Formats: sequence, C-alpha cells, structure tokens
Amino acid sequence: MQSFSQSFIDSKVSWLFSDLAYFGKKFVSTFGVVIEAQFFIAICNTILTTIVLVFMHLPQIPVLAVMIFILSLIPVAGVIISFIPLSLVGYSVGGITDVIYLIITIIIVHALEAYVLNPKFMSSRTNLPIFYTFVVLLIGEHFFGVWGLICGVPVFTFFLDIMGVKYHHGFDSDHKVLR
Repeated sequence: MQSFSQSFIDSKVSWLFSDLAYFGKKFVSTFGVVIEAQFFIAICNTILTTIVLVFMHLPQIPVLAVMIFILSLIPVAGVIISFIPLSLVGYSVGGITDVIYLIITIIIVHALEAYVLNPKFMSSRTNLPIFYTFVVLLIGEHFFGVWGLICGVPVFTFFLDIMGVKYHHGFDSDHKVLR
C-alpha cells in the first residue's frame, strides 16, 4: 500500500500529491497534539470527579471512573453525557440529594475543563498563547459545536504552520527577551 501510494508522488501530477502529503503530515501531527492534550484533560476530569464520587460513597467506583475517563475524551460534551449514568447511580444510592451534589460537581468540572484545563493544555501542547487558544476554542464551539472544540485548535495551528508563523514565547534561542 505504501509503495502504491508512493507512485502518486512519482507521477506526472507529483506536485499535487507532494503538497497533499506535506499538508496531510502537518495536519496529522497537529491533530495528534490535540488528542494528547484531550487525554490529559480526561485524566484530570476523571480524577476530580472520582474524588467526589468516593466522598459520596457511590458503589462501583472503578467502573464509574473508567466510564468518566472514556466519556471525558469527548471535549466538553463528555462531562455532560457522563452525568446521566452518574445521576442514576446517585439517585439509587442517596436520592435527590446525591443528584444535586452530582449536578454541582459536573458544573464545576465542566467549567474547570472549558475555561482552565482545555485552554491551558491546548496552549502548552501547541505552543500557542492561552488567549489565542481560548478564543479559537470559543469560536470553534460557537460555529461547529463539539467538532469545533476537537478540530479548532489543530486547524488553527495547521494554518499558522503553513503560513510560517512561529511563536517563541518571548525569548530567542539564547533565552534573551525579544523586543
């Protein structure tokens, strides 16, 4: 398969396939960085929510933690989706009081993810300032929903990379402040 695909790069329209291969490699590498950041966010969401579940004395904590982790891999919406089974378990154990505690927990974890973890992890992994990452996430979510949260930062980083925009964190290679 690889040798057959390579034959396109050696064809009469190699200029097109060379560019497609270049753009494809750039996009895959930036998308991989975003997936890595989402993985760290899912770990943080799982730890925070599981701590609350332990204090609430809910049963089957390991199973609930795995469910929370898997659903947390879906940006923003995963935290909300995980509330449905959590609230059913909470209601069966502690009634409406536990459901209210879970609502508060999900609101706090959702806010922490959307406004702190997502911009911070995305900016640290993509070398973008937090402000730009936050704006890209807000605009992406507004126009494209969950897909905007998933693809907004990699697409933005991809275009910056294609345009040759490099961010140096305020220092040059000798760690001197840039002016």
